[in-house]
Amino acid sequence: MTAEKQPGNHGEIIDAKPEIEVIEVNEIEPIVPEQDGTVLVLQRNAKDDREEGSATFGAILPEQAGATKNSAKDHFNAIFAELGPDEARNLDVMVLAGDATLTMETGQTSEHKRAVETAQLVIAGVLESFEENGIGRNQFLNAHEEESDARAFEVTELKDLKMMEESPEFVRYLVDKHGTGKEFWVTYEADLEKEKRLEMGVEGPEDIANRVNHFMSILAQTAEHHHKSNPGRRLVIWADSHYDSISPYVKQHIAGREGEDFLNAYCPIDYGAGVSITIDKDKNATTKLGNETIKLDL
Repeated sequence: MTAEKQPGNHGEIIDAKPEIEVIEVNEIEPIVPEQDGTVLVLQRNAKDDREEGSATFGAILPEQAGATKNSAKDHFNAIFAELGPDEARNLDVMVLAGDATLTMETGQTSEHKRAVETAQLVIAGVLESFEENGIGRNQFLNAHEEESDARAFEVTELKDLKMMEESPEFVRYLVDKHGTGKEFWVTYEADLEKEKRLEMGVEGPEDIANRVNHFMSILAQTAEHHHKSNPGRRLVIWADSHYDSISPYVKQHIAGREGEDFLNAYCPIDYGAGVSITIDKDKNATTKLGNETIKLDL
């Protein structure tokens, strides 16, 4: 998926490399898919507990849990309000999440799957919105008849960093040479140890960007298949992941950064924030970065 120039809101031609500013929670706006169209939402996990020694280390913070659920409910309530009762019955929803558990460079671990737990909160909000708007559970594509079956589809492609699980030797190498905290992460994100990383066969930042990009293309293909089998319907696919996967994806495949420009760029993403991609019935895909509309090749 590559970014292309696209006329802006006032007719200007947008630069191929739009400015990268902080991506905030309110940028996941409720977008109504057109008939036979799709909206893909890629969201960072809600904020989790990082206090050393905490019994809930790695779990979504309680205040963030409520905000995440309510935000998802409000999001879909706004979509249903715009659609109206009749058309609301033509909207299908699917929720996915990266299956990574938390592993810190310091060696701390947690079995909590932050993206999955965030997705479950999104699902709770979706189902409350369904109930308030008289929408049948058959429109929630994850669910069967019982609420206990309403689980996010877990996918490896939306992991944050494969190196934490697959390449602990490289993690130790970075810690021994650069320490923990900010210096560790700057070294990895800027690929300052690229030679050693390649020698050890470790996934790098550009690899992560391409992995997420490939998965977003798979979601677009999944949506296309859904519409062929269910003509006239609308689809929202909501995918939860992490900063370490979404940020490189946005830098490379939305903002168009490459090479050193990619490695030196910083794309902060707030907890619970992300991007939305709209795919129309003719398979044209667009997203927004700031106030700029960008065409994507899905």
